[in-house]
Amino acid sequence: MLTVAYLGPEHTNTHLAAQAKFGRRANYVHAPTVDDVFHMVERQQADHGVVPVENSLEGAVTHTLDRFIDFQHSPVQIQGEMEQQIQHHLIVHLRTKNVSRLKEVYSHPQALAQCRHWLDKNLPHVHRRETNSTAEAVNAILNPLVMTSISTSIFGGPTKTTTGPQPFERAAIARIEVVKKRKLRAIPIPDDRDNKTRFLILGLGEPRRGHRNKTSILLALKDRPGALYDALMPFKREKINLTKIESRPSKKKAWEYDFFIDLEGHESEPRVTRALQALSRFTLLLRVLGSYPVR
Repeated sequence: MLTVAYLGPEHTNTHLAAQAKFGRRANYVHAPTVDDVFHMVERQQADHGVVPVENSLEGAVTHTLDRFIDFQHSPVQIQGEMEQQIQHHLIVHLRTKNVSRLKEVYSHPQALAQCRHWLDKNLPHVHRRETNSTAEAVNAILNPLVMTSISTSIFGGPTKTTTGPQPFERAAIARIEVVKKRKLRAIPIPDDRDNKTRFLILGLGEPRRGHRNKTSILLALKDRPGALYDALMPFKREKINLTKIESRPSKKKAWEYDFFIDLEGHESEPRVTRALQALSRFTLLLRVLGSYPVR
């Protein structure tokens, strides 16, 4: 049986994406961070890993991109991708009678960002608190012992601890699946119908080439005028379509960036091979993160 590591506790979007991809033929293991997913695949504690990489409304999931920079010498490769429709719900306690009296709403930063227009309009007074996952946000409703520490002095004075809002004064943004067998109810949040998240399937080794393929690369360029222009020209000459370009701080020097590029085609195709060979002349770093089949 396959072992699949995914980001977050049960019932998160990544967990459901993993289940949609691998079905019942897998044993699912949750990991608290994207780093942990990479480590589990690299150490062969999992056959595959599933991590979010991009949302159609909020853009790149930067934690995942940064891990490719940190793990640039790792054998872990992208072996596939999938999209998942995202439908958020406001999760409240059964004792919550009026949402206008809510004081706090918890969720993952991506979920809060995706729902910010709805929150601005319907719950502008509610304090938004970030959590590591949507599942963790739900626990904030069910845990009556959440405490808020308030320091009475910025110079190291005594600390006063006060009780936070009651469970019925808290809400979470999560999927409706978390409500099952719990003292909770779900209120649909009318999101954009095009709210989708793209997930990457990680593994060791190269996947089988498909009818249609995508190649993802990571590159660092020399710091000179026209460097990015020169780097992109080989793709134009070979008539290769680029579906994504994303930059991230290199973490080596201020204002230096690494680039992530997704392109149509498999690295073994002659035109892609020629383009990558030409590109390598302009780069300080060039790594193929994976060539994998797409629908």
